[in-house]
Amino acid sequence: MFDLQMDDFLPNPQDAAKIMARFNAKQVKEQKVFVDDDDLEKASEYSCTVCPSRERLDRHDYCCKSLFLYPLNKRGKMLKDGLDSKLKERGSSPCITMDKLFCERLITEVSAEAAVALHAYQNGHEAKDPNEALRYGCYRVIVATLLGPLGKGVRVRLPACVVDAVRTKWPSANGLYTGFKTSDLFDEE
Repeated sequence: MFDLQMDDFLPNPQDAAKIMARFNAKQVKEQKVFVDDDDLEKASEYSCTVCPSRERLDRHDYCCKSLFLYPLNKRGKMLKDGLDSKLKERGSSPCITMDKLFCERLITEVSAEAAVALHAYQNGHEAKDPNEALRYGCYRVIVATLLGPLGKGVRVRLPACVVDAVRTKWPSANGLYTGFKTSDLFDEE
């Protein structure tokens, strides 16, 4: 009656190539905070004294101070504007993670636990690794506080010093971390 072949369910190679090219272009775009790659190279060399050494960083990682020194794309501007409007004592310490906002509100057990509980409530499942859940919860709190709602599937790479501070507070048992991941959704910017 039905004579379906596996090929009937697979996209043709040209369509698949277009989809993959679009996905790859989106990944590159999501990773960018700075206007061009020259600025990324300069930004990655700059350090607020809290950032991990360059050898420990990914190609797209950057220092918080770079947000105030180099031209930014849309997401970079959003992050910089969020920092400008929320930091309690901007410029008084070498790194944003030393600002009262981060120390007293964002990178705390209470805020991370609240974010974990809310995420579990919304998604209906509990986290298996408590430190991983607290790290992810803390990242959510930081993004929500600095940027507000971004929309489903929209992600932004945080400065290396912020990521390192969160990982230091809630380390991985095996020393391995997921790192920045792009969204599976094709959000248009």
